[in-house]
Amino acid sequence: MKNSFWKRVVKLFTNNIGLKFWAVAFSCGLWIVINNINNPLETKNFYNVPLEIINASSITSENKVYDIEDGIDTVNVVVEGRSKVLDELTKDDIRAVADVAERNDMNKVGVKVSSTRNNSELNFKSSIESVQLVIEDRKSIDMRIAASVTDEPAEGYVVGQVSPSPNIVRLSGPASVIDNVKSVRAVTSVDNFSADINTSVELKLYDADDREIKNNSISMNISTVNIAVSILATKEVPLSFVATGTPKDDYMISGDITSNPGYVMLAGRKSTLDNITKLSVSDPAIDVTDKDESFTATVNIRKYLPTNTQFADSDYDGNVDVSVNIEGVVKKTLRIPSSKIVVDKVPAGYKVVTPELSDGGHTSYSIEISGIESEVSAIDANDIVGVVDMDLMLGKLGLSEWTEGQYQGDIIFNLPENVKLAQTYSLIVVLEPENDNEVNEEE
Repeated sequence: MKNSFWKRVVKLFTNNIGLKFWAVAFSCGLWIVINNINNPLETKNFYNVPLEIINASSITSENKVYDIEDGIDTVNVVVEGRSKVLDELTKDDIRAVADVAERNDMNKVGVKVSSTRNNSELNFKSSIESVQLVIEDRKSIDMRIAASVTDEPAEGYVVGQVSPSPNIVRLSGPASVIDNVKSVRAVTSVDNFSADINTSVELKLYDADDREIKNNSISMNISTVNIAVSILATKEVPLSFVATGTPKDDYMISGDITSNPGYVMLAGRKSTLDNITKLSVSDPAIDVTDKDESFTATVNIRKYLPTNTQFADSDYDGNVDVSVNIEGVVKKTLRIPSSKIVVDKVPAGYKVVTPELSDGGHTSYSIEISGIESEVSAIDANDIVGVVDMDLMLGKLGLSEWTEGQYQGDIIFNLPENVKLAQTYSLIVVLEPENDNEVNEEE
């Protein structure tokens, strides 16, 4: 009975076996066609996928640094897979990884591409199969930050001190790149400012040809600094020079000492500049000791600047050409009319008598003057007045008050500044009570 059953089963499967095989094959093929129609095999492109570097410590632990030749930091990826899978795949799912620990003897590292899901159903192709590493020693240096400004402040103002804080930055990176850095700069604008500035400024690196260096392999301990800029007021101030020493006998300085330039533009706080009317300079270069001819000397006035001031023009070196005129001295005797000699500030209750000039006395007073010829010859005796100052005389005599009596006082003549008296001239002054004459007349 059992054998009959199994015979029927075998006959069922073997009867028309060719036809049945093709039926199965047709069904599988039909399933594949239907599946491909509904979920076909496609490709999808992903551009600029970030290139991840892993296990870099295998280089950096040896105090070395690396860079990727040609600066490659992204790759393009083509992904092949079923459309339903690709439809759900985004750029964020794609990873392109270069494992530094797997570099070969030529320092090449393969690029492996994968996704964060469905890797078994996808095929990946990268635009770059490997990258070349450039490995070299790490170098660190400290560089001073050069702070500067651009543009111009408001009219009547200049830039004073420009100070970065901190003023040192530490750079680290490949030795060849670090060696190419020649300056670190922090630049801020002062356009139309009339008050001090405090601002944060980004640091920039420059090479020997003044070109900015932008290299991600350079690290800095700071990327910005605070810049303090003082904005100063300006003022034009005349220069005044004073010679030292005395010229040779019978010679003297003629006229004012002049300079080129005759003014200097100073910068400082307005409150400081308001108190400055001139810049006085007495320098060894304009020593006239034993000089008998005119001369010009170069004087640097920088060291004579008032406290808390500076030159408005930062490029000005401070040099001034100073001219001193020296001429021979001539002498001349003047006869001053007696009427031109007066006594001033007569004390109350007294009158003065000048015996030398009164009736029977001199009709004129002789004085000898000296100076340069042009000034001496221009003096007219009728224009000269001599004054005896009673207050000045009281002080010189050491008296506290006047009493009746005879005194001798110096005569002050109104001579030009550069014309001198050959000697001191004096006049006898007699003080008498004002009421003496009245008493005599009554008697």
